[in-house]
Amino acid sequence: MDLLVLLASAMVSFVAVCLFLPWLIKSLRGTTLVGKDLNKPHSPLVPEMGGIAVILGFYVGVAVLVGLAAPVATNALFFAALSACLGAGIVGLMDDMFRLRKRSKAILPFVLALPLGAVVYASKNTVLLGVDIGILMAVAVPVGVTSASNAANMLEGFNGLGAGLGIIITASLIALSFLTNAQEGLFLLFPLLGALSAFLLFNRYPARVFPGDSMTLFTGATIGCAAIISSPSLKTFGAILFFPMILEFILKLRGRFQGENYGKIGQDGRLVWNGRIESLAHAIMKWRPLREWEIVGILWAVELTIAVALVLAVGLKLG
Repeated sequence: MDLLVLLASAMVSFVAVCLFLPWLIKSLRGTTLVGKDLNKPHSPLVPEMGGIAVILGFYVGVAVLVGLAAPVATNALFFAALSACLGAGIVGLMDDMFRLRKRSKAILPFVLALPLGAVVYASKNTVLLGVDIGILMAVAVPVGVTSASNAANMLEGFNGLGAGLGIIITASLIALSFLTNAQEGLFLLFPLLGALSAFLLFNRYPARVFPGDSMTLFTGATIGCAAIISSPSLKTFGAILFFPMILEFILKLRGRFQGENYGKIGQDGRLVWNGRIESLAHAIMKWRPLREWEIVGILWAVELTIAVALVLAVGLKLG
């Protein structure tokens, strides 16, 4: 796919989010769709469901790709992947509005990704971690999509955290796609990168809008779909990049997924945690009292270190 067209899709997604989000923030103020920013003194109310803008911007960017460089040879895969991404986003919107049960957030993205699993199997892309699993790929794909979407949803709760992590992972997968010439998922990654970059402008500390599950589930599913429809190596790279989220899952499992990432605010505005560690954020706060943006910076740095090491390792191996 033409790099200029891909860059254009990212720019269009960026502009669409920048134009839509201020209106959305203004519209949500004074409604019930706001949440307390618990990591700040006095817990100010902040509009939620900002993920709507990310989803909208993403699909506007995809429209550019469809108009200028539609992948005719892989239309079934193209639209099945878009359907799985949108399905996860809709589940997130439902959770933002109706507070779904955790099991629902796990099952619904799986069901909505079943068509993608069938298309991937039909395309003979059945190798997973070096093993040809055959028809089991039809089930492995929706499992991967729902796992990625929920993993991205777990490591959140701080201004800019989820959007920043999403940007780092997406940019890394773009670099790895070019390095390995596995470019099937780029039509998902470039619009997502543009949409998340614009959203971060409004969600960074101090946040003017929260992402809601609509953004986190959608982001995780889109990254997962991009890795799944690409080469077997990119599936492995995606799993490596999700390592902090996997570790977060393990820590959350200790508390049966009841723990939250928020800390207790000290008089100096720093966040502390004295309870059992059930999150990476808890571990950081227990190590040292820090301001919210410092905690986010550490988690970004961890993800960036993994990403840079992976890209360099692949580049050196192929070079």
